[in-house]
Amino acid sequence: MKPSAAFPLVFRLAWRDLWSEKVMALCLVIGLSATAAPLLLLAGLKAGLVEGMRTTLLQDPHIREIDSATNRTFTATWLDELAHRPDVAFVMPRTRTLAASVLLVPRDRREEARRVELLPTRSGDPLLGNQQARLPKGQADQNIILSASAAASLHVQPGDSLMMRVSRLGTPPETALQPLRVAAVAPASASGRDVGFVSLPLAEAVELYREHTPPLDWQAALQLGGKASNDQRNVETLYPGFRLYARHMENVPALSHWFAAQNVDVVSQAGEIDRLLTLDRSLSALFLLTAILGISGFFLALGTGMWALVQRKRLSLATMGFFGVRGMLWFPVFQGECLALAAIGLALGGATLMGAAINLVFAHVLPSGQKLCLLQPAVYGAALGLTLLGAFVATVLAGWRASRLQPWEGVSAP
Repeated sequence: MKPSAAFPLVFRLAWRDLWSEKVMALCLVIGLSATAAPLLLLAGLKAGLVEGMRTTLLQDPHIREIDSATNRTFTATWLDELAHRPDVAFVMPRTRTLAASVLLVPRDRREEARRVELLPTRSGDPLLGNQQARLPKGQADQNIILSASAAASLHVQPGDSLMMRVSRLGTPPETALQPLRVAAVAPASASGRDVGFVSLPLAEAVELYREHTPPLDWQAALQLGGKASNDQRNVETLYPGFRLYARHMENVPALSHWFAAQNVDVVSQAGEIDRLLTLDRSLSALFLLTAILGISGFFLALGTGMWALVQRKRLSLATMGFFGVRGMLWFPVFQGECLALAAIGLALGGATLMGAAINLVFAHVLPSGQKLCLLQPAVYGAALGLTLLGAFVATVLAGWRASRLQPWEGVSAP
């Protein structure tokens, strides 16, 4: 018999033989799927738990934030070099906290005045989310983005007008007035305090007006704020602090260690991120060990089952060889692939249903849209690919045994 005709014949015979013993095949499929389903469910639980924690952390813009802890001198050049590091996404200088508190007064409602802290910002600020603090160029000193709590306290919304009152001690005390427009309201996650996000020149002007020696009037302070200060004072601008955002959450611990090596005290979420990464590694190691045992059991059961099949059907297989059927190597391999695919399909279906049930049971304790069991498409693809490859490896020994059967064994007594 030609090989081109032998292979289709072997596959047809293998399928008909498998179908003739469908009860035994079904029992084997159920046994194999019972081994694989818990592994798939465990993979979904691991992914859901870690991904849920990661999503919860990433929804907090402060998770990637690193703040200088104490007032000290940072040059604009040093901060610019810091901003160009590949693991840094955003850097913004800070002015002195004690000099950054101002009184905001809504138009015609002086009784609703509110004291807020000014934070310098620019386009791309992670705290502001989709708003991104796009203060109009040329009018940056007239715009402010309020935190949600500040906007609620002042009863204002985007487009409303405010008057900023900047007071300084002296003899006599003086107060500068600066009209502002509410450009936007920041997301509630940006800050739980009363904060106003303004351009760096405006924040610097407030600090200069209060602390410069000799005292400056407000217009002079505005002119010296920001980049103009470098030109007019002919010295590099110095800042007492900064806030920085790592490019990725995983960069925060390394950046915190780098700052510690530079003797710069910072405040960050490095400890919480380290715990999450440690949990991820621990769960991955636990899952890997469990998966190795489970997968080994799955394919060992399949391989021994196919070997037993060859031994049990030795007479029939040898008889097929006696009649000239070639390619007997593929007889148990094809049957093993069919059984393995049926088993993994049943396991995937069972794990999907069980995962949906788990998510339904825990829906009331999880944040909206978050799942405790997350079976991603990559898991389905990996399971199918590993099954095809593993089933071939597990059954090829049984196929070798079938191919070694001699035709005379088919006409001899068993």
